[in-house]
Amino acid sequence: MIDLHCHILPGLDDGAENLSESVAMARVAQAEGIQVVVATPHLFRGDIGLADLAAVGRKKQELEAALRQAGIALTILNGVEVRFSHNLIAEIKKNKRSLVIHNSSYMFIEFPFDYVYSGVKEVFFELMSEGIVPIIAHPERNSVFINHPGQLYDLVEMGCLSQANSGSFTGLYGQSVRETVERLVSWGLVHALGTDAHNSSSRAPRFKDALRIVESLIGPESARALVEDNPRAILEDKTPPFMPEPFNPSPPKEKSFKIKLPSFSFKRKGEND
Repeated sequence: MIDLHCHILPGLDDGAENLSESVAMARVAQAEGIQVVVATPHLFRGDIGLADLAAVGRKKQELEAALRQAGIALTILNGVEVRFSHNLIAEIKKNKRSLVIHNSSYMFIEFPFDYVYSGVKEVFFELMSEGIVPIIAHPERNSVFINHPGQLYDLVEMGCLSQANSGSFTGLYGQSVRETVERLVSWGLVHALGTDAHNSSSRAPRFKDALRIVESLIGPESARALVEDNPRAILEDKTPPFMPEPFNPSPPKEKSFKIKLPSFSFKRKGEND
């Protein structure tokens, strides 16, 4: 399995505090069946800015050396979690290669938990015009998407992807987030899972329990695509093979959520449309 979203690098943000904790997180990930972890430190959040990117390569090398010494077979790849802002385009034009996931065309975009900026469609359009495909990080934790999931549908219809946290399915962030993420994945509005792990205990890199829940919602093959096929395609800079037809939760039905769920078909790479 591939974890696209993890704060495993030591001492960069609110993730692993030190190298020992990073190694402990790696042990958990390995036990969960994760083979690849994309390290995604926060960027443009709080006082974390572009100057901090200089430390990412060094921290990655330190962690890789520690993992070899500990005998942990875990591949660490580069990425960042970019906080949305209206000057995003200017920053990306200057620093594009440092902000994407593993030298691909994909980039994680994070919104504040209680807000989605006006004009986001225009900014995302400009972003996509620069050859970047936004991946919206954990939309199920954003109060706007919780109450108005149609806004997430609009962004997915534009060509954006979304990534849900594994802990959202297990109740880590509360019942409201759990109910939301189950609806979003059932509506075809989730394209990848990530652990968004920050430590080796309360927010550890775990997939297994969440995966069982996702399997019950969309079936084992489709669920596996969210942690294997789609993340692999993203890392290889390809179109994810599992792209379910998104369901539009229209405003009158958002309140009750009494809707007919769509059926999904799973298509692997190479199969005809």
